[in-house]
Amino acid sequence: MPAEMSVAIIGLGSRGLGVLERVLALADPAVPVRVEVIDPVGDGAGVHALAQPDYLLLNTTCGQVSMFPDACTVGDQVRGTGPSLYEWASGRGLRLAEDGFTVGSTGRPIRPTDFLPRRVLGQYLRWFLHQLLAELPPHLSVRMHRGQAVDLRSGPQDLLAVTLSDGAELTVRHAFLTTGYTANAPADAGRPGAHRLIAEPYPLPDRLAGIGAGQSVAIGGFGLSAIDAMSCLTVGRGGRFVPDGDRLRYLASGREPRLLFYSRSGLPCRARPRVVEFGPAYLPLVFTRPAIDRLREQRRAPLDFERDVWPLVLTEVRIAYRRTQARCAGLAAEAALVDRLAAAGAEEIVAVLDGLDRRLGPFDPAAALDGSAAMSLRSGSAYQRWLAAELRADLAEAVHGFAGSPVKGALDVLRALREQFRYVVDFGGLTPESGEAFAARIVPALNRAVVGPQYERHLELLALLEAGLASAPFGPAASVRWRAGRWQLASTRLAEPCAEQADWLVAARVAPPAVAGSASPLLNALCRKGWIRPHRPGSRQLVGIDVDAEQHPLDADGHPERRLSVLGPLCEGATFYNHLVPSPGTFCRPVHDAHRCVSALFATDRVPAAL
Repeated sequence: MPAEMSVAIIGLGSRGLGVLERVLALADPAVPVRVEVIDPVGDGAGVHALAQPDYLLLNTTCGQVSMFPDACTVGDQVRGTGPSLYEWASGRGLRLAEDGFTVGSTGRPIRPTDFLPRRVLGQYLRWFLHQLLAELPPHLSVRMHRGQAVDLRSGPQDLLAVTLSDGAELTVRHAFLTTGYTANAPADAGRPGAHRLIAEPYPLPDRLAGIGAGQSVAIGGFGLSAIDAMSCLTVGRGGRFVPDGDRLRYLASGREPRLLFYSRSGLPCRARPRVVEFGPAYLPLVFTRPAIDRLREQRRAPLDFERDVWPLVLTEVRIAYRRTQARCAGLAAEAALVDRLAAAGAEEIVAVLDGLDRRLGPFDPAAALDGSAAMSLRSGSAYQRWLAAELRADLAEAVHGFAGSPVKGALDVLRALREQFRYVVDFGGLTPESGEAFAARIVPALNRAVVGPQYERHLELLALLEAGLASAPFGPAASVRWRAGRWQLASTRLAEPCAEQADWLVAARVAPPAVAGSASPLLNALCRKGWIRPHRPGSRQLVGIDVDAEQHPLDADGHPERRLSVLGPLCEGATFYNHLVPSPGTFCRPVHDAHRCVSALFATDRVPAAL
């Protein structure tokens, strides 16, 4: 019988908390367990800092967040039950104010479909940590270390020695790296205009505090980070959006800068539905694991995503479109269509869908995902009119939600079937070239389709465009350079060229944590020693830590370091879509990863007698 099990959890956001919860759930009561938790703050909130303003919202509804694992993911190894974020907030009497984002003691009751402030999730995570620490059994001890882990080395008896930023050293048998969105070292410190470049927008609003009223700021992208920056520079500066019929009107405070949006693709994201309600789990007919297995058997090699898999995805999106369309006519009509398609083979399914296109009007899933077919490139004003029209058309679909909009229902399949995507992509499932293309082309298209901002945020963007406080005249692939003391932005694809100047440039994108060029002393130390390597050395897209199927990092020679487990955004690339918070009532990848890694650790039982 081992004398003691010892574990380090490096990083205490939602992923680190998930590991700690699984340690509590799975530890053998007959074996003492010592857990060393290392985090600069140590409150469990991670990136969901408690001091954030309320207008910075989660992009997951509060009913879809829970830190309590359930049987959908861990089977009969549930430790206990507890409230979701919605139940926790409601149970504390929190309410949502009329502005749609402020949470406090006044306003309407919170609904499970509400997007709550990120700082409220931070409070929930902190509460969850306190619950775990209050429920520690006698055989388990937890020590909190406020600081950073800066190095790992092999200790006596093949243990790990963890060096902390204050010089202390801890000896453990196993370490979990769960540091989340670990920052990269600044890559633009020496470029011209660096003093007016905000290369990393978070934490907000602090990073944007130097932008003065009346100045101009160029915001790169139309994604969630760009919308966050927009909110910080408008609502965060005292402005207000007020209803004006079915639109919003912006009341300026006078403290705002002028906003210039530009984007590599020129394409906006699709907004979330006005009310985000999910139906029963979607069961695919074409994009299935057996279909992927058959492809692998045929190829006997890693797959090419666009050649082998993308046709299955597009067919599944077509099926979901017709299913939603049939559901609008009644559940019986949908059931009849599903039965008809399920009884058909793959070729027959395509023939049925082709027939529905002829009878009901065509639906092109590739065009719906791409969105650029009707883009106007005549001039800056023509492009901006097209952009505004696209936003309004998408909001008209978003009013009907997943159940009432065939387009929204079809594209939501891309979210619902993330596990299928992971089954294809994870752990070298694609050729190196296809992995690069997947990250560069497919992932942005998926994100634009299903990970867009809340419905209200695009109403706000439209209001700013109409008020003239914001503009987006450049079309795709604008050029950006520093000249004569200002940022110069110019169109590259418009028939009638467009150019603007900006005082500031905000790169509104969160770069994935990289092995090479990390700002983390720990990752730099492990990289120098060859303990970790990038998933694709030399890649500009797949820069995260390479891991094997058990989440152990691979060293420079490709051998797994079994004393370490890497979870979350750190291994994005080797695995796909590690950005979720845990959800209840459905299979949950973050919980599953923590569960299988902790289970494997406790199953070994080959622990030295004295640690």
